[in-house]
Amino acid sequence: MFDYKDTLKNLQGDCIKVLQCLSRLIMSNSESSTVIGRGIDEYMTRLEELCIRSRNSLEKYRSRNDAFTASPGTRSTDSIGGSIEVLGEGWLHITLNTLLPNSRRENGGYIGDTVSRLMQGYGGGLPYFKNAFMAIVEHCNYENHNALDNDNKAWKAIPNALKGRVIEDDTQFCLSVGLFSKLSDDMRCEIYVMPSDEASLFMDYLTNNYL
Repeated sequence: MFDYKDTLKNLQGDCIKVLQCLSRLIMSNSESSTVIGRGIDEYMTRLEELCIRSRNSLEKYRSRNDAFTASPGTRSTDSIGGSIEVLGEGWLHITLNTLLPNSRRENGGYIGDTVSRLMQGYGGGLPYFKNAFMAIVEHCNYENHNALDNDNKAWKAIPNALKGRVIEDDTQFCLSVGLFSKLSDDMRCEIYVMPSDEASLFMDYLTNNYL
């Protein structure tokens, strides 16, 4: 534990940098959407990096008798940004309590890290697919979305996190991908992974609001 305080001090320094980004946004009088967007991107990237760095550097200081680490299956997945389950069809279902970031800004890795931690903390067995279909369904509206165009959505970290644990690979021959949106004031991102030959069943569920 001798380096615990040093770790906290380093994180404190990172927190200050995040607050400095926020302060620059507050003090800026610019009305340029480009300038404002650049400042937001800097703030969000530093904040996500701080979150990941905190997760990785502080976890080792927990007590070995702490139920949080001793029994991963009892871990509150909501505390790390989402939830995970295996549906009756054998599909993997992950809910993220956020939307996909805009790919035009630097990606801090928060989405991929969150998916990895949800899988690590899951108490049951995860399915494994040699050939899979991954559907990403964003629930948002025209005001609260992060990226209106599909080509601006940073989704690639998700299959990278799944590779080797749920899917064999993320090549075009092993994984097909679908991006969908549902109009909703309740922002969230739903991820479904299933055998590729069950994609038509998923589309039927999605179209008829059975999910």
